[in-house]
Amino acid sequence: MSEQSLPTLPMWRVDHIEPSPEMLALRANGPIHRVRFPSGHEGWWVTGYDESKAVLSDPAFRPSGMPPAAFTPATVILGSPGWLGSHEGSEHARLRTIVAPAFSNRRVKLLAQQIDAIAAQLFETLAAQPQPADLRHHLSFPLPAMVISALMGVPYENHAFFAELSDEVMTHQHESGPRNAALLAWEELRTYIRGKMRGRRQDPGDNLLTDLLAAVDQGKATEEEAIGLAAGILVAGHESTVAQIEFGLLAMFRHPNQRKRLVGDPSLVDKAVEEILRMYPPGAGWDGIMRYPRTDVTIAGVLFPAESKVLVGLPATSFDPRHFDDPDIFDIGRAEKPHLAFSYGPHYCIGEALARLELKVVFGSIFQRFPRLRLAVAPEELNLRKEIITGGFEEFPVLW
Repeated sequence: MSEQSLPTLPMWRVDHIEPSPEMLALRANGPIHRVRFPSGHEGWWVTGYDESKAVLSDPAFRPSGMPPAAFTPATVILGSPGWLGSHEGSEHARLRTIVAPAFSNRRVKLLAQQIDAIAAQLFETLAAQPQPADLRHHLSFPLPAMVISALMGVPYENHAFFAELSDEVMTHQHESGPRNAALLAWEELRTYIRGKMRGRRQDPGDNLLTDLLAAVDQGKATEEEAIGLAAGILVAGHESTVAQIEFGLLAMFRHPNQRKRLVGDPSLVDKAVEEILRMYPPGAGWDGIMRYPRTDVTIAGVLFPAESKVLVGLPATSFDPRHFDDPDIFDIGRAEKPHLAFSYGPHYCIGEALARLELKVVFGSIFQRFPRLRLAVAPEELNLRKEIITGGFEEFPVLW
């Protein structure tokens, strides 16, 4: 393939959430592709399910955010102390062990009742609004922030403050423009967490900030690492869940038979959530995880030269027919096979159990509370947040 004819990213989804036809066509030609990134740089895009797992589990590939200088339209969090995505090996394992108790089965079960109560409260707030109302403002944006508040042990009333900061932090970064604003937001968020964490000395509890403070006191982490861990979890846990709620609802609106099926059989909610995660994960057009091989690595017969740019296209892997039967069909009763929406390997999303729980609460009850819930505008009138890594919408107006 000539240099001029290389496929170019991003490949935007159709109607905001449906898989890009260009991506599907490219994936059908094989599991690994030479592409051109938005910066003009060339690299590799891995769209095969098994091949993606191979890259993500191979220690020869270093994460983005590690030296040498990372390449990706990323955010200010890359390379920040405590950001799990920028560490590997024993350092990554050390930091991950510190935050793991916050996502244990016990902690998640303790949060379950709170999430039910938060969702019920937000449903009633939404119901009290004049129609049409913005579901993003009244549900998809505040719910994950309030859940993260409970996890971390910070006041509920602060959720709007740090949720807005996380929005700013997760904006795609460029050499000018939003980068300065994102840096300021990141530092403001870290300052907020620093104060709240220190306050836990007088008011400890069963929460993430108390865990992190104990790790600092025990010499397991520096204060800057602890703050970075908390800030990273807050940002990643909030933004991705906001977008997933919105993409999942739009998917249900686009597939009324599947919605009817879920309403008729609520026991399908677990499978419905997995199918939403598989087929309609967060993201806009730049979807995946960047990796850089330290040495020459060959996977599936393709040589990745040392320090080349390798994008693992996680959403594309969901359409690999070698792993999923009829992958283009949205089927909430699909036989369970693991998808890669939460990544794979050492950097598998540590908060996946909590994210799944939030989604199950929303999709397991929203259509019972609002049987006639529907978009107040045509889907094409929704404004996709292309500047935010996780996607989602500027507004999500609904009627019920």
